Amino acid sequence: MNSTAEPDPTTQYITNGILGILMFSLNALSLASILQSRTFPPRQKVLFSSLLLTDTLLGFQILSVRLLPIKYNSQHFLCKARLYTGIIFNYATIFSNLLITTERILSISLPMNLNRQITWKKMLIVIAFIWAIAIILTFSFFTVGFEGPVCQFVVVGNIIGYIVAGFSNCIVFIIIVVMYIYIAKVTRRHIRQIAATMVGNNPVINKRTTYQNKADLRTTVTVGIIVGVCGVSYCPMGVYLIYSGLFVSDVSAFVATNQTIFTITLTFYMMNSLINPVVYIFRLKKCRQEMVDRILCRPRSDFINEIS
Repeated sequence: MNSTAEPDPTTQYITNGILGILMFSLNALSLASILQSRTFPPRQKVLFSSLLLTDTLLGFQILSVRLLPIKYNSQHFLCKARLYTGIIFNYATIFSNLLITTERILSISLPMNLNRQITWKKMLIVIAFIWAIAIILTFSFFTVGFEGPVCQFVVVGNIIGYIVAGFSNCIVFIIIVVMYIYIAKVTRRHIRQIAATMVGNNPVINKRTTYQNKADLRTTVTVGIIVGVCGVSYCPMGVYLIYSGLFVSDVSAFVATNQTIFTITLTFYMMNSLINPVVYIFRLKKCRQEMVDRILCRPRSDFINEIS
């Protein structure tokens, strides 16, 4: 039995090339659109930008490291850079999704105090703290680097570190789902309460209230889609890491004999970074408009509104 888990290099090269180009271009374009938007709320701009930045860096990592025409083993610098950054991005992404969901809970529970007490600068500090935790978790379990026959995720490195990453993905996702259920219930209750107190003979107030209800509902649905995509992408890999770490004695042989399962799981894992910018484009009107203006090389819509 072949104890290594090295997949077909041509297939892997083509797959990494397509995913890398799409990830980097879509996320970079979405990130630039959100950062340059003048109408996007600053706190939400920081939150979504942090997630898009992680996905952009992952796309850049695929293009700059995985597509190099160099064959290297697990002790090579490029292998260590690839695996270390991949695990760091895993933690950063899952924790960023948790932060986005937490911000949504606070925005509907403390709408009057949130903007005053939690500014975009404080949110930057929280995001920096998340990245620090991601780096600490990664290097604390992979202090000795990656020992093994080939440079491949799961096959080389401390198996305990992969188990912790798997449990982190699943547990954080469960927490996010519970939080989102609460968000959906509170949003629905708020919409009903506001609708019940609408002024019958004041069309201006009624129109503003209806618009705010739709905006809250749309944001809640967008967060729900992001949560669902995160679960579909990260939970299979989390279960795979937990199972291979706890119930498999020879992980290298297990991955080699079940290469299709590993490839599908890894593809779902990476698809999260590809789907996120698409969700922003189609769900966030401000982000979509910014991107259209950028692609067509025309003045930004918010600038036109300001001078008209």
